[in-house]
Amino acid sequence: MRHIDKLIAILGGLTLIISTLLILINVVNRYVVQGWLLQLTELNILTGVYELLDPSLSSISAISDEVPGLLLVWVAFFGAYLAVRDGGHISFDMFVEKMPHKIKHALQRVVDFLIAIFLFVLLYQSGRMIMVDGSTEIETLEIGQGWFMLILVIFPILMLVALLDKEINQKKEGGA
Repeated sequence: MRHIDKLIAILGGLTLIISTLLILINVVNRYVVQGWLLQLTELNILTGVYELLDPSLSSISAISDEVPGLLLVWVAFFGAYLAVRDGGHISFDMFVEKMPHKIKHALQRVVDFLIAIFLFVLLYQSGRMIMVDGSTEIETLEIGQGWFMLILVIFPILMLVALLDKEINQKKEGGA
């Protein structure tokens, strides 16, 4: 599981870096090329620089509006998985902590069971959604939406594996 956690952390980091770079390109294009350089070109200053940068950055800038938002979903779901693995999610367990061990353990199993049901529903519905809309291309690239929606299938699988690992570890601790 540590290898999976490390892989997810790396993928989440790479996704965040790609999103950041695309947003940076968009900012440079809008403010430097379309703003500052365009004004200088209108004054017949640095015309060649604007003509060199505008075609390539404008096409990338169109992508930079849509793709980072879609990748942000991946970052959020990878982060949610890692937070679950590290016990980093907010929980209101003060009441549960006061209960006897057996009741506390039973309540945790109920919560895990309800989470598992939700994850199975999410997995099923996400698969259906991808089958219906997955081949529809995003506005700025010839890439199907299904590639971006794929996280909605990956996430529940990762979370179910994490819940299973948690259950196995609890049994080992209880049996030891």
